[in-house]
Amino acid sequence: MRRSPRVRLCATAAVSTLSVALVTGCSGSGSGTGSGYGTRGRALNAAALDQLVIAEGELPGYEIRPTDPGTTAGDPPRSAQAACRPLLPLLAGTAPGTPAAQVSRTAAEKNGPETHATALDGLSEDETEDAVRRSMDRDVTVITLASYGGNGAHRALRSVSGAVRACADGFGGAGPGVRTFTAFTREHASDAGEESVAFAAEGGGSASGATGSPAGEGSAGGGSVHFQVVRHGGTLATYMTVNVGAMMARRTYTVPARVIGAQSAKLR
Repeated sequence: MRRSPRVRLCATAAVSTLSVALVTGCSGSGSGTGSGYGTRGRALNAAALDQLVIAEGELPGYEIRPTDPGTTAGDPPRSAQAACRPLLPLLAGTAPGTPAAQVSRTAAEKNGPETHATALDGLSEDETEDAVRRSMDRDVTVITLASYGGNGAHRALRSVSGAVRACADGFGGAGPGVRTFTAFTREHASDAGEESVAFAAEGGGSASGATGSPAGEGSAGGGSVHFQVVRHGGTLATYMTVNVGAMMARRTYTVPARVIGAQSAKLR
């Protein structure tokens, strides 16, 4: 049956927003090579980080797979004021500052079979929207481990914390595919690691798309994305979580404590 524009927008919004955290690549390794296994100021290399990042089978109820952290659903504006710029790497799925090495994984919550187009036949518009929402109602978290020399991890985390305060009102940009962020709000951080910061980034869509609610009468890139950055010595664990179903239902969510706990356990 033919779907209304509202249902098509709903599905498009879900897929577009979810791609921030779902796009995977061939390698989980980031830039840099580092040297050594990193005690007392020496940075870990990518091979060492690969041994520390959470792996498939280590978190029941989640699928863990390699992630290409440089691919997102829309580029953040490069014209953001200087005080906001420490946030740009996180919004792109990479680590803040200048790490010696970084690796990344996607932890996707399992919630049963996905809803396929053929399963929507015969459903009303409201039933279709509800089915799409339920199929997207799962937490998807990009986990990035990054290693820094000296006190680089502390400086990088402090820069992020300061940027969240300085950019509470968000920032915008112009041009196709450039995302606008309307607010950055500090959230309660976990007690994992030695220090941490948590915040939500409220998205207002892209310059080339419509604005409105993330539930489909609206934005293809709106809604809140949630972040935590946790320092474990000279290593930062960065978490970026998206739950499109929660956005569509206007339900609050955050970075799952189970994901942070499982990753933190490997960094102790």
